[in-house]
Amino acid sequence: MAQISPSPLLQVTDLRVSLPTARGWAQALRGVSLRMERGQTVGLIGESGCGKSLTALALMGLLPERARVSGSILLQGQELLGLPEAQMCRVRGARMAMIFQEPMTALNPLHPIGKQITEPLYLHQNMGVTDARARALELLERVQLPRARERLEAYPHQLSGGQRQRVMIAMALACSPDLLIADEPTTALDVTVQKEVLVLIKELVRQEGMGLLLISHDLGLMQDQVDRVLVMYGGSVV
Repeated sequence: MAQISPSPLLQVTDLRVSLPTARGWAQALRGVSLRMERGQTVGLIGESGCGKSLTALALMGLLPERARVSGSILLQGQELLGLPEAQMCRVRGARMAMIFQEPMTALNPLHPIGKQITEPLYLHQNMGVTDARARALELLERVQLPRARERLEAYPHQLSGGQRQRVMIAMALACSPDLLIADEPTTALDVTVQKEVLVLIKELVRQEGMGLLLISHDLGLMQDQVDRVLVMYGGSVV
């Protein structure tokens, strides 16, 4: 009897996204397809404007409201395109998470970072306040944030760019997702901190056994970080 191969962690097939412009609809993604297994690291690289970040937003269900989307996005066999927002909210943060490229705009300036890390733990894992704060502290220590216990009460503007990026990584890892998307995670950082953050992400992904989609325009940063690379140009994987 032939064995049925298990579903890949992520299977994207013929993903197309059109966005409204003053001149009509513009096709931003043109038939993007990719496949990832659990524990695999895939790099998505290309020049600015080629559709890398839009691909990530499509995977997370965070496209602009009027965007037209077609194709298929399967996460462990579950179709995400067309999923009602209430169900997508249960997937986003719990089974797949994203590290955004600019932590100063991605973090909420009105809340201390401890509160922002514990929020997904309340929502997705029904943790109580004490357990959630203990988990938040553990996460900050795992991402090697100095003086982690004090920093639970710090606001984003009180941290450096590298420290804010570590907080973003801690938030993304809070619920131990199966898929981690890192969109230009080192854009705002200096060269020394860039290397530290990439090594940290790679090590955490290895420990958790999750899949990593690393997005960048810098081929040098991809070196030694991914198992394979997909090159995008003009909204397509070439």
